Amino acid sequence: MQTSAPAGSVGASSTLNLESLKPSAIWRAFWSQSPALWFIQLYVFFEYVRPQTIYPWFDVLPWSQISLLGAVAMCAFEGRYSFKARELWVSIVLLTGVVIVSSVTAYSPSVAWENKDFWLNWLLLMLVVGAGVRNKRELILFLFAFGLWNLKMTQHGVRGWASIGFGFRAIGIGGAPGWFQNSGEFGIEMCVFLPLSAYFAYGIWPKLGTWAKRFMICVVASALISMIASSSRGALVGAAAIGIWVVWRTPQRVRALVFVSIASVVVWFSVPQESKDRFNQIGDDKSSTTRITYWKHGIEIANNHPLFGIGYKNWLPYYTARYNPRGQLPHNFMIEAVSELGYVGFVSLCVVLVMSFRATASVRKRTGPRSAAPDRLLWALAYGLDGALIGFMVSGSFVSVLYYPYLWMNTAMVMALVRVESVRLRGGGIGVRPVGSHPSRRIIGAS
Repeated sequence: MQTSAPAGSVGASSTLNLESLKPSAIWRAFWSQSPALWFIQLYVFFEYVRPQTIYPWFDVLPWSQISLLGAVAMCAFEGRYSFKARELWVSIVLLTGVVIVSSVTAYSPSVAWENKDFWLNWLLLMLVVGAGVRNKRELILFLFAFGLWNLKMTQHGVRGWASIGFGFRAIGIGGAPGWFQNSGEFGIEMCVFLPLSAYFAYGIWPKLGTWAKRFMICVVASALISMIASSSRGALVGAAAIGIWVVWRTPQRVRALVFVSIASVVVWFSVPQESKDRFNQIGDDKSSTTRITYWKHGIEIANNHPLFGIGYKNWLPYYTARYNPRGQLPHNFMIEAVSELGYVGFVSLCVVLVMSFRATASVRKRTGPRSAAPDRLLWALAYGLDGALIGFMVSGSFVSVLYYPYLWMNTAMVMALVRVESVRLRGGGIGVRPVGSHPSRRIIGAS
């Protein structure tokens, strides 16, 4: 007599097929997603690909807002919300409180409230991803879709650079309209996507077939090529920081050093001479001196308004009124934070960064090769998210991108990773009740 396979073995098989990047498994998994996951994927799609901006005829509804609110509602309806990275969540709540207080006490409260959607959207993003993604299967699907939207930008970057003969263009190559349209912002996104895609590939590498390995190599290479094509000095400095971090953090340091050294040589000879010349001008060219001026003024503003700063999103109205009518943004996300949110906000932001690193370190400890329950993919993703955060912190030090999606998307994925690991340890993350466990203690919502 035939018996059906246990539910756990079916779920494990499904997850294994996803980690193998089998097209049929990915296709079936996408179409079998719950409504909440569809809304989450749609929101990220509309924010990263921006079809509503590319095709004006499509811009008839607020697609991003509809999909985000739909995700919030469906996650609640499906009973998905669970807050596992508690220290990180607390730090986000504290930072949110600072944003609200600084808006009330702002130089121009009306400007702060007019821009409330910037922060509110990222807060809701962290909610639906960080507290809504329930298990490893859903995390892989989310990362795969996130990778596809970034791959769309990288193929544009590679094609754009090829169209000018892999030479230099002063304005560089940009990404999708919106957050990543300018070359500087596009370069930062590549600093985030490069380590995340590389470690994701490393995590699933033993399970990949030949074609899948070649595909992942192309994905990682396209991110690196696009970074060079952006002509952004900040992005290249961010890439260098990621390389140093990889050598420092990788247990097999000699092998990592050799790999990073070879990659660095290839990148250096691929960078157009004009881009190299711009590095020789650092500190003397107009771009550098202007940034330094903004940074000095930013610290001065923070010292004059030490508690909650001049107010959330108030740099431009304050700076143009008090310093320079033709002034621009501070070109540094930390200066942006300390001037607008004060030292209270600056410390709160630093706490968020520290808690993110602590959360990934905890996941690595529980999933590493020497742990009681090793998981190569989750272990690798913890490294990848750290590398992405390092890339953002360094490359973002030259652009005003505090309220761009980089940091908040990374934070959301860290929260999701912690939850997935927690579910995996308790019940396998695939809806399996441990032998001998009481039904009331079963993981609700795991599948």
